Amino acid sequence: MKTLSIISYAIGCILLMISCFTVSISLTWWLGGIAVAFLIGGCIFQFNVVKESQHHNRYY
Repeated sequence: MKTLSIISYAIGCILLMISCFTVSISLTWWLGGIAVAFLIGGCIFQFNVVKESQHHNRYY
């Protein structure tokens, strides 16, 4: 999960930067929307990593 969150953040950041330099407005919105989806996915994956580590620490 930790690797997935890092990959999602990286893809989201790259797509967001690319969307800033596109000429077409619809392409900018599509890339921006996909970038936001990847960034939200990264947040969800990171939350699950923290949640799992807290769950495992209770038993030790």
